[in-house]
Amino acid sequence: MLTLTQARDRAAAAESLSPVRVSLQDGIGGVLHSPVRALQDIPHVSTSAMDGWALTAEPLARTEADRGWELRAGSAHSPAVRQSPLHPGEATAVLTGSPLPQGTHSVLRAEHGITEGQQLHALSTSPDTAPGRNVRLAGEECRAQDLLVPAGAMLTPARAAVAAVAGHDHVTVIPRPEVQLVLTGEEVTTTGIPAPGQVRDVFGLALPQMLTQMGAASVDAQRLGDDPQVLAATLGEVAQAGRADLIITSGGTAHSRADALRPALEMLGASLVVDSVDMRPGHPVLLAQLPRRKGPLYLLGLPGNPLAGFSGLTALGVPLLRALRGMDPQARTRVLSATAAEPLPGARRGVRLLPVRRGSEGMRPAGHSRPHMMRGLADADALAIVPPRGVAEGDPVECLPVPGQQAQESIWDA
Repeated sequence: MLTLTQARDRAAAAESLSPVRVSLQDGIGGVLHSPVRALQDIPHVSTSAMDGWALTAEPLARTEADRGWELRAGSAHSPAVRQSPLHPGEATAVLTGSPLPQGTHSVLRAEHGITEGQQLHALSTSPDTAPGRNVRLAGEECRAQDLLVPAGAMLTPARAAVAAVAGHDHVTVIPRPEVQLVLTGEEVTTTGIPAPGQVRDVFGLALPQMLTQMGAASVDAQRLGDDPQVLAATLGEVAQAGRADLIITSGGTAHSRADALRPALEMLGASLVVDSVDMRPGHPVLLAQLPRRKGPLYLLGLPGNPLAGFSGLTALGVPLLRALRGMDPQARTRVLSATAAEPLPGARRGVRLLPVRRGSEGMRPAGHSRPHMMRGLADADALAIVPPRGVAEGDPVECLPVPGQQAQESIWDA
């Protein structure tokens, strides 16, 4: 049985998916395999920051009370007008974002100018005749070949936008994994009030959203009973179909005769990467590799009890998904530091993953933390990693944010 740290390190050591060349839109959410560099200066030409007039340095009238320029004929929308150099004493109308003609000294905003026929006069109080006023200089944001987004960074919508501004249409990313859920259990029902001997499905409901927020591209689900041969056949079909990058199962991870997953994995010739973890709840969680033509396929087996299963997802699923996505190795097993606002009890053996809520003084138990329960996790911000001796009030405690919890990022801002 591995320690929690050992198990998380093994999950985090998974090889990332192969990079793909995709459109900027399709690459959002992926991790960049290659850096994004500017293909040209940004802006690539000097442009106006205001609607108004591009001015030369010297007006026709040189008195401070009557600074005037001769207006060039033509529309501000005309490329010919914009591209012709300004001569001394000339001005031409421009719009915000318009390229500025050669010879532009500054831009006089529209509300600071007065036109009389073909003459433009600046208000005496206007600062816009100073050099460079209201001018966006070519290359002021970046120069060609400047690094905009490094390899290993996630392509967020804003980063995709800056790549577009820099002239890119495509990027090379590590794609987000396609996940196949295989949910087992004859006793599991998906609707209504469970009859005696039945339980409501929680994994089919919660896992797709959790996994999407963890970075999965899509999540498909199949439901099976508890027959090891049927399970083995299904897992083999998923592996050989080649679409899934990760299989996640629920239930049947222990060693009793009723547990189907381990016999099914043995039938398939799978190798166990993590056999079990010295943590409570969730110690029967396992990580395996299934053989297939294009290379091993990871399978994460979650225990069937709700809190145990989601603890397994938090402990191993998070670093595994981060590894498959090609994220920075140091970020794959990141834990967050907090303070215990009251004593946090440990387990008799191994570390305890205790649902906790964050308050103004630190972490407090969320309650309802037995393996078969859900209420504690529903109210929790994180799972505290509690050693067998427990954590005293005021002592530091490491925590794992619960995937999919709405406030899981903002709670750490304080």
